[in-house]
Amino acid sequence: MHRISQLFAHPIKSIFLGCIVFLGLGNLYWLWLAIELGSFMMFVIGLLPLFAMITGPVGAWSLVFGLPLWVVDVFG
Repeated sequence: MHRISQLFAHPIKSIFLGCIVFLGLGNLYWLWLAIELGSFMMFVIGLLPLFAMITGPVGAWSLVFGLPLWVVDVFG
């Protein structure tokens, strides 16, 4: 319990941890969108770690603001 409270002791650590968690959720949401759109290529891109720098932020954006049209145009 003491170690968890240390993580949130500094605001910078809290912001960084929040970003990591949010980008992880973005990656998971990207995979869910790939299943919903029926795009095998989008799913494969979501599984490759190299593309996590793209799929995480786009998935997080989609989670908050909705799916961008260019994603539907490219993969849909």
